[in-house]
Amino acid sequence: MRDDLNARISSLIAGIGRTGVVLSVTPCSVGGNNRTYRVSTSEGVFAAKQYFRHEGDDRDRLNSEYLFLSHASKVVSGRAPAPVAMDRESGLALYEFVEGSAFARDEVTWDHVRQAAEFLVALNSTESRATAPHLPNASEACFSIREHLDLIEKRLAGLANTAIASDEDRSARNLVDNIVIRWRELNEEAIRNSVAGGLDPMACLATEQRCISPSDFGFHNALRQPDGRIRFLDFEYAGWDDPGKLTGDFFSQLAVPVPGEYFDDFVDLVMEPLSGSEELGLRARLLRRPYRIKWCCIALNVFLPVNLARRKFANPGLDEALLKRQQLVKATSLFNALES
Repeated sequence: MRDDLNARISSLIAGIGRTGVVLSVTPCSVGGNNRTYRVSTSEGVFAAKQYFRHEGDDRDRLNSEYLFLSHASKVVSGRAPAPVAMDRESGLALYEFVEGSAFARDEVTWDHVRQAAEFLVALNSTESRATAPHLPNASEACFSIREHLDLIEKRLAGLANTAIASDEDRSARNLVDNIVIRWRELNEEAIRNSVAGGLDPMACLATEQRCISPSDFGFHNALRQPDGRIRFLDFEYAGWDDPGKLTGDFFSQLAVPVPGEYFDDFVDLVMEPLSGSEELGLRARLLRRPYRIKWCCIALNVFLPVNLARRKFANPGLDEALLKRQQLVKATSLFNALES
């Protein structure tokens, strides 16, 4: 398997006219979706990414990430890895290898959040948007309030129908039952607040109000450079989306949470380059709590067969029971903190 991987990486490098010899291919830290490697060659170091594929997962992760990074390298150079080469057939891509220190919980400051906002603002400048019609929609892109709520409803329904084969599965089902009760209230509340704020829940967001979103954006996918600058990673879900979803996701991340005290300032910065920024700010605030419910569901994704298969692809030695217990803790914590 490793010899085959080395051969494919060598072929990718040769295909772009490089003559470097592959010296080593070393697995990077285990991720949740794909396999990544540090590739040392006689011409330098690259990152190789091997993408998960499954008949039950129709997201073209390789194409979405490669297109996004090709665009980002032109409009906001140096903030994300530069793409080098890709091979659709083997589901493999090469990128610039980014060094840096990872974020731990409770380390996120306003300066970090400001840098994230600046990255998004640059992605959504007039010039950037004009050259990005080829980008796909982001994963689970939604363009009406009703679509957002229906998406969360669908996630909850999927979790409520999973098989129960262990104590962890039973605990997850009990938590989902409690979440569903609270969700019914939040769903109705979101519709009422939407109408009260002058937003039609069924209306589709205008094209000029949509944003280019990194998706799954947060400090779990970021590295700090020695000079304090942040470089952002992992864009396989990226594309055009509702900025309300972008902010809802950003402030619901599980691994490295963003302090809620920065929400309003972040929203104001990120919406500024978009048409109707005041309306979009209202939209973001309206969706904030529903997206907490969505992220409770995301934490429980490991109880779904396709998601668990993706985790095992990224980490063949995965302890399934331990992972489920860990994700249960995260989902429970997020749900309990919903009102605060």
